[in-house]
Amino acid sequence: MHEPPRSQRKRTPVSAADELQRLLDAPTVSVTEAARLLGVGRSTVYAAIKSSEVPAIRIGHRLRIPSNWLRRTLHIHAARNGDTS
Repeated sequence: MHEPPRSQRKRTPVSAADELQRLLDAPTVSVTEAARLLGVGRSTVYAAIKSSEVPAIRIGHRLRIPSNWLRRTLHIHAARNGDTS
C-alpha cells in the first residue's frame, strides 16, 4: 500500500511552545521561520539580512538564521528540561 502525498497526510497538532522549542533547538532556522518568530514578513527579514541587521549563513542558494542569535534577540534563555520560560 502506498502512503498519501505529504500534503494530504494528517498532521498531529503541535503546541506553540513545542514548535518554538523545536525551532530554537535547531542550529539554524529558515528565513520564513525566523520571520514568524520575529513577527515580521519574509521581505523584512531579507532586507535586514542585506543591511547586516540580521546575521545569515548562506548554504548554496539558501539563507539560514542562527538560532542562538534569535534566542539572544528575543531574550529567550536556553531551555532546561523543555521549559522555555
